[in-house]
Amino acid sequence: MDTDFLINKYKLNKKQVLLINNYIQKLKKSNKTHNLVGPSTLKIVWDRHINDSLQLSDFIPKKKSSIIDLGTGAGLPGVILSIFGYSNVVLVDSKIKKINFIREFANEQNIEIKTVCSRVENIKNHKFDVIICRAFAPLTKLLDYSLFFTKKNTSLLFLKGRSVNKEIEDAKKYFNFKYDLFPSVSDGGGFVLKINKYKKLWKK
Repeated sequence: MDTDFLINKYKLNKKQVLLINNYIQKLKKSNKTHNLVGPSTLKIVWDRHINDSLQLSDFIPKKKSSIIDLGTGAGLPGVILSIFGYSNVVLVDSKIKKINFIREFANEQNIEIKTVCSRVENIKNHKFDVIICRAFAPLTKLLDYSLFFTKKNTSLLFLKGRSVNKEIEDAKKYFNFKYDLFPSVSDGGGFVLKINKYKKLWKK
């Protein structure tokens, strides 16, 4: 998908475009040694990573919403949403090399990005308006993790691949939930899975 088309689609300003391009440049350089993303995806990075991340903005109308990005990896989608103007995003990953990559980028660009290097289950007493993640864990596991961070009106927004229907089927064995499924606007046959209310089924 054409870069200029995406810049216009999301109404990105010059500073945002510069930051995203600097992020892409650092990602390509660091990926040679740290394997942060699949190398083939860097050939279509604006669609595969930037567009894929920014599409979540269609589901999060308030830029001040508290957001947690589970298993953020190289900072996708959390870094891109932070650049886009979401001011209360926390990026979580257990791998220090990935968190250091994000921290270095934020420091180099003189911007604030909140990061936590920890296993998700070790983070206590924090609730969020929105829980997001991309390519982190199967849906059943994500719902388990999300229990730690959910309050009354929390929304779950998960970027999922082609096996999403199988994941939903599996998760229904352990959770009661309603969902909406939207085809991803980026190439690759993925989906945005939105869940607003869910409850664990307590089986004997």
